[in-house]
Amino acid sequence: MERQYGEKGEIAWGNQIRSYVFQPYQMVKDHRTGAETSNVQDVMDGNIDMFIQAKLRGETNTKGEASDGDT
Repeated sequence: MERQYGEKGEIAWGNQIRSYVFQPYQMVKDHRTGAETSNVQDVMDGNIDMFIQAKLRGETNTKGEASDGDT
């Protein structure tokens, strides 16, 4: 438990896990893994499987679109 809790950073501006951009383009980016998608609405609807999978796999630099049905 201590190992997982030790990974937490300071709660401060600029230490967010994920960025959501709605204008002038659309993108959601996970700063821990580098996973990103332009399908903002899908992520806002709760489909965050691509981010969960990237974290579980330990990926650090993935890019791609979240697709329907992919887990």
